[in-house]
Amino acid sequence: MKRMLLPMLLLCSAAIAGPQALPDSELAQVSGADGISFAVKLNLNRQPDAGSTDSRLTIAQTVDARTTYMVVRNIGGVITMVGLNISPQTAADGTGTNYVALTLPGYARFTDTGFDSISVQADPHGPVSGNLGRVSLNGEMTMQGQLRLWSH
Repeated sequence: MKRMLLPMLLLCSAAIAGPQALPDSELAQVSGADGISFAVKLNLNRQPDAGSTDSRLTIAQTVDARTTYMVVRNIGGVITMVGLNISPQTAADGTGTNYVALTLPGYARFTDTGFDSISVQADPHGPVSGNLGRVSLNGEMTMQGQLRLWSH
């Protein structure tokens, strides 16, 4: 029993020890996986407004004291994206410049995603008499590439 007590006490003291600060020179030598990876499932609902037969997204624009509205009716659907990554990188040109690399989603799926109509009108709540069309997306796609950001 006494032989076991000493190793157990040593282990307990190591577990109680607090974190140790590392100098920048040692931190620079640390390597491993870094970055963040996301998977997104976005559900856009088509819940009608109270007293209305549709839901609307409106954007107002005022030019020369005249306000018009862009009205998008019944926007909705399901968008699933996998493989969105954010990671710090160092430029390979020898300058040592650091930047943030954002990758495009590796896979995206659209299920009943779109809107019923888009129109420009004076009354955002009025009936849609003319519109610029409807968009409906159903399908899958894969992408490759990065968006790189540098700060100055």
